[in-house]
Amino acid sequence: MYMKDNTKMIVDIRGYSCPISLAMIAKTFNTINMGQNVEILSDDETIRKDIEQWCLETGNILYDFVIDKSTVRMEIIKGKGYKPSNIIDFIRFILLGIRLHIKKLFISLFKQDAAMCLVTFVSVAEGMRAHQWLEDSNNKITYTLLPVPDDITSHCGVVMGVTKETQANELFAILQKNQFKVENIYIRQNYTYKPLTR
Repeated sequence: MYMKDNTKMIVDIRGYSCPISLAMIAKTFNTINMGQNVEILSDDETIRKDIEQWCLETGNILYDFVIDKSTVRMEIIKGKGYKPSNIIDFIRFILLGIRLHIKKLFISLFKQDAAMCLVTFVSVAEGMRAHQWLEDSNNKITYTLLPVPDDITSHCGVVMGVTKETQANELFAILQKNQFKVENIYIRQNYTYKPLTR
């Protein structure tokens, strides 16, 4: 549930568990500007580790974390995006970005329908973990790893592109069942991607 008071946005994830709760937070952060803050309400007292990891992977800032009776209250400030923790991760991240953007250019020139639907993730690292798992498990779903389009978020990210909505739903369900933090499905409509109502 999303609410907006006069000063800030509030995301109420009470009753939800990870990965769904984290996907709800990530969706909200796609709609706000850098420097804005969001208050998160949860009833999961163990959520701090997941939130800290997500903030580390996305460049957001966990500003406050308080447990008040049975409610966890967190305040998160939207940061500048993914920040690699060391020089090797930074180089890998830059090379990944170059590779994904070349692939995106190739698809836009030669395979117009290859990315009609996109499966998004809560972070770059989560998308790469899901990609590695799919490769290692010899899964038969065909997808293309791409950079996240600017009309979804201006921050760097990875998405899995497929040609049909049924494939996107199947991929989303498999990843969610295996505890990957998938965020949403987006469908291309008139040269832009719109979120699938879930």
